Amino acid sequence: MLAALLLQPMPVTPMALYRTVVLFALLPAAGAWLVARAVAATVEVAAGTVRIARLGLRLEIPAAAVARVVPWRIPLPGPGFSLVLPSGRQRLQLRDPAPLLAALADVAGIEGARAALDHPTVVHAHARETAGRARWPHLVAKFPLFALLPTAVLFNAHQHIAYGGTFGQYYTYGLGAYLETFTIYWSTVTVYLVLWASVWRGLGEAVAFLVARVAPSRAARVRRAVEVVCRVVYYGGVPALVALRFAPW
Repeated sequence: MLAALLLQPMPVTPMALYRTVVLFALLPAAGAWLVARAVAATVEVAAGTVRIARLGLRLEIPAAAVARVVPWRIPLPGPGFSLVLPSGRQRLQLRDPAPLLAALADVAGIEGARAALDHPTVVHAHARETAGRARWPHLVAKFPLFALLPTAVLFNAHQHIAYGGTFGQYYTYGLGAYLETFTIYWSTVTVYLVLWASVWRGLGEAVAFLVARVAPSRAARVRRAVEVVCRVVYYGGVPALVALRFAPW
């Protein structure tokens, strides 16, 4: 989407932008959420036994049957690890595998679980989770509510250019047309803010993952620094980009 916005010879229309978001972001996200809900499981760790239960499946794995604990080298679709059994592998994906790995080592006594805590993907996931997770009220404030500020500036400029004043379209075509244009501006700016945040989030996650791989002891500090930088470039960069639209050069 970023490449299309930057390299497209013609401006990307709001409807084309909305279709792209729905087809390549919202629908895949909804599908991934449904799959995750369908295969969600609970894990209980007791002395000598690991119990895994989900819809249509219940396993009781003796700790002695676990030959190895293998963290995933690439955290896709998320961080996790595999329990290597004589019959195959039981794969578990978690936002933060560290607590379960610690329980497998301390409670079940599974060999190799403690060493897996130092794996880069586990270190990265634990640092990210301990830094805090964005809840939906925070996301609402970060995107649609914060988008009202640049929207107000851009929408006001459009009204002056196209209709000669702040309420020019309202006086000419009525409240419905005025609100429709404002809604288009607001939703478009919100999508742009999500793209802007995603670019910096992707770069920050790459840096944090690299540090977790080469210097695990610094992963938590770098994670905090990444979160600060992402906030600064987002909340500071958006007003700067809007100001550049009105620069005299």
